Amino acid sequence: MPKARTKKTQTKSKKKVTATKGASEAAPKAAKTTPTKRKKRAESRGASAPVQHARLNQSRKFSLGGGGYCLYSPRFPSHQRSPGFVDGGLIFNAEMTPLFSLAVLDAGVPLTLTCTQADMQDGAAVLEYSGDSVKVVEKRYVTTDDRFVSNLAVTHEGKGERELQIVLWTYADTEGEAPSLEGDSFRIKRNLHRGECPAVPVEIVWSSPDSKGARCLQAFFCEGGSNLPDWEETPWYDMRDLPTPRAKRVMQKPSPILPGARVYLGLFRRLTLKGGGTASHRFEANVIFKGKGINYRPRRPDPKDENGYLAFMSKAPQFVCEDKRLERLVAHRLQMLHMLRVPNGVGHMSAPNVCEGVGEFHQPVSFSAPAIMREARWLSDPSLARGILKGFFENIRQSGMVPGNLHLTSLQTCGFYHADWGGGFEALDSMHPDRATKRAVIMQMQRYVKWLANNRDPEGSGLTDIVNHFESGQPYSRRYTVIDDKADRGEDTEEQFRLKGIDASIFRYRLVSFLAQVADELQEKAMANRFIAERQVIHDIIRKRMWDERAGMFMDLDPKSRRRTGVKAAVGFYPLATDIPTTAQVDKMLAALSDRKEFWTKFPVPSLGMTDPSFNADGHWKGTRLGSPWNGRSWPMINSHILEGLTYVAERGNKKAQKMCGDLFERTVTMMCGELDGCEEPRTFEHYHPINGAPSRFRATDLHLHSFLMDNIFRVGCGIAVRFGEIQNDPVTGNLPDFKMRGVPVGNKRFVVERKNGRLKVAAQ
Repeated sequence: MPKARTKKTQTKSKKKVTATKGASEAAPKAAKTTPTKRKKRAESRGASAPVQHARLNQSRKFSLGGGGYCLYSPRFPSHQRSPGFVDGGLIFNAEMTPLFSLAVLDAGVPLTLTCTQADMQDGAAVLEYSGDSVKVVEKRYVTTDDRFVSNLAVTHEGKGERELQIVLWTYADTEGEAPSLEGDSFRIKRNLHRGECPAVPVEIVWSSPDSKGARCLQAFFCEGGSNLPDWEETPWYDMRDLPTPRAKRVMQKPSPILPGARVYLGLFRRLTLKGGGTASHRFEANVIFKGKGINYRPRRPDPKDENGYLAFMSKAPQFVCEDKRLERLVAHRLQMLHMLRVPNGVGHMSAPNVCEGVGEFHQPVSFSAPAIMREARWLSDPSLARGILKGFFENIRQSGMVPGNLHLTSLQTCGFYHADWGGGFEALDSMHPDRATKRAVIMQMQRYVKWLANNRDPEGSGLTDIVNHFESGQPYSRRYTVIDDKADRGEDTEEQFRLKGIDASIFRYRLVSFLAQVADELQEKAMANRFIAERQVIHDIIRKRMWDERAGMFMDLDPKSRRRTGVKAAVGFYPLATDIPTTAQVDKMLAALSDRKEFWTKFPVPSLGMTDPSFNADGHWKGTRLGSPWNGRSWPMINSHILEGLTYVAERGNKKAQKMCGDLFERTVTMMCGELDGCEEPRTFEHYHPINGAPSRFRATDLHLHSFLMDNIFRVGCGIAVRFGEIQNDPVTGNLPDFKMRGVPVGNKRFVVERKNGRLKVAAQ
């Protein structure tokens, strides 16, 4: 893959010159043109590239999804302005590149098409191309039943009659079953892999299904290729004519003397257009999940809303705000929920769920699941938020461990993450209380609490162990190397060390605290009493053993020496959201958090204090820039948790917490709304620079749901709280903007919430 990117870069300037030259040539003036003249004209024009191949500025990227298991969101796109899905797509968490390219041919020679406009409409990309008296409008989207679709409308802007061909083509390696050529379509069946993750068994069918007339191209095995979407690199270019197979058949694989061979596959349509005439056709790659024990057939979507965008947004709150940054951020978070959600039905997907992000993160991850529940609870339909909870606890391992990742076909390598299940479950229940959901998960959650006690607290201290630097979701930090100097070399499923983690202990405390309420509501008195007793033990030991008076914050504990590690990590402020710290401790924590030499940077909160010897704002760990370093970058997840803690303290009248909450919220919004990069649309990256606010664009994971920013916006930025089955006016900061939000769900009711001139009005919808 790096070689392919290098080749693209080397040929970039050459392709640009060719495309510009082809686009500037004038259309023929004759009213009628014979096929022979057209062929000569095409040959004299030369075989030029169909599109420009400049690498796309990441600020202009777009993503497409339909709420199925497939997603179009290339991390480093080079061909988003080329017809088709050239940059490939995600099939669950496995990448398929390319999916298909589209070319318009005249006498066997590709027309040079230049993208002149690209817009988003209802979750679909609409792109316009022009070149050589031809205009092409492409509507590109991903459907809810996992089809990558390109609808093309081709218009002949010249005079006279013109014969064109539209070709869909792709290439693939020779792994898996041999491709099948089927007259007007073709298909491949194989297991897609990503790293050590279990295989994703799929069958992909490429077709042009809107009407008859499509023909399958004769497929060929070929040696080599540059991975560019250039028709002249295909085996059909030299032929000029478009050969078709004699009959439907499965291809025979090539000789083993060509282990690196690839197979070129395609189909085409012929068009005859009069001057000013237009023809529209649909091209698609339909992904079907088929494998051992899997045969998933989703329901066909509404033809008027194939990507499910309109249906999803009808269940989302309609938010209009005086502060347009907040309005754009809310719209962005809802769009991410729309694109990253997955339905139930395939393998271990026993309930609807939401993936954490793009690329390798396009799968449900327990580390981010509670935060996503807090975002999804604002939808009028609670099935998605409840599905996140059910999906993980219905797949709980026999030992009681909650899987870290939900794979389709196996949970053998799922790993484990500490997560704030108690906070997420409580937030969901405040807006969508449901006894059936509680009964469905209470026994599995009790098993998980016992597993934590037996495996992450075997001595019964009340504090929770982290055993490798991955399971906290916060790798590469001195939190762990202070215990074991080789902690950053450990495998993600092996025990490397033992560290009593403040974040893991707080998550366990919040879980048993809420489960005590749930068990009491369900009349499970014995269970409730056990949770209450465990809650009190954890409460007292965190306050007593993990508090560092000199640093003014809570810290991790070394279970061997029974001493605090002395590492000032931002997770030490997570107890602010609980009743654990005393009033004096809260005051010291606020002083430590607001220290400009430690945590209160220009764009707080760095994951590690600036005075720590391993602190690095640029994301470098031991001389190497890493993808997910937790030694000083500002992470949205940390900000969400600390904002929640400051809100908890501010609600109780602490003036300094109120001021800090408003300040941190403003800086977080500035950091994430896109204005620092000059972008009109927000993007949510994994982490940011704590000094200048620059996002981690080098990672290109700009759709990442591991914080609950939308929840922070409604609570802090809008000043509303949902408690006891009602919407309350409870501002924790001053100078709140005017806003209006329709469709706010509380139970089975919907409300219109409006703040105007400082006054909040709540009315039934």
